[in-house]
Amino acid sequence: MTDRNMATIKIYDLLRKRALVTRESARAIKDLLVAPLDPNGGALALDFSGIEAVTPSFVDEIITVLGEAASVGRKGLRVVFLNPPTRLSGKFLAIARRHGLHMVESLPGTWTITKDAPAAETLP
Repeated sequence: MTDRNMATIKIYDLLRKRALVTRESARAIKDLLVAPLDPNGGALALDFSGIEAVTPSFVDEIITVLGEAASVGRKGLRVVFLNPPTRLSGKFLAIARRHGLHMVESLPGTWTITKDAPAAETLP
């Protein structure tokens, strides 16, 4: 579920690729990811509908971009991955931790990434 006021970005509509395998794909949409984040506590939904696969490299770069955004004087960060094409794995949790972010599968088919509001990191 997303908040009514949360901006939603449809990743497939931007990249037009069913498999996201490179860091460059994530960097290509960096400005669109960061722009809707409010410095007083940003919230954003990334909808992966239409995407069939993501690699750890792509996820690492998305999380790098979000980590950089969170470290630039923002009070908090909340990003929701909607319809991710894979299960949340220990590898993705480790990537988030490395960037000082917290990641959890908040609902089936929904991952939530936060900064400054730790959530219990559990796998389904």
